[in-house]
Amino acid sequence: MVYAWELEKVKDWTTNKIKNCIWGESIGQSAPGCVSVEALRAELVRRGEEPVGYHNT
Repeated sequence: MVYAWELEKVKDWTTNKIKNCIWGESIGQSAPGCVSVEALRAELVRRGEEPVGYHNT
């Protein structure tokens, strides 16, 4: 489940920051502000990007 506050928080993040956060989650680092990976992926899809981090995570 993606919360509206998460989407609001990540809307101004760069695509690189979002992808770094997704990749970071795969190695045990949490995203800033406790944003979920689902929210990060949703934002990438909204931007027309593939919903994956670096290294296809």
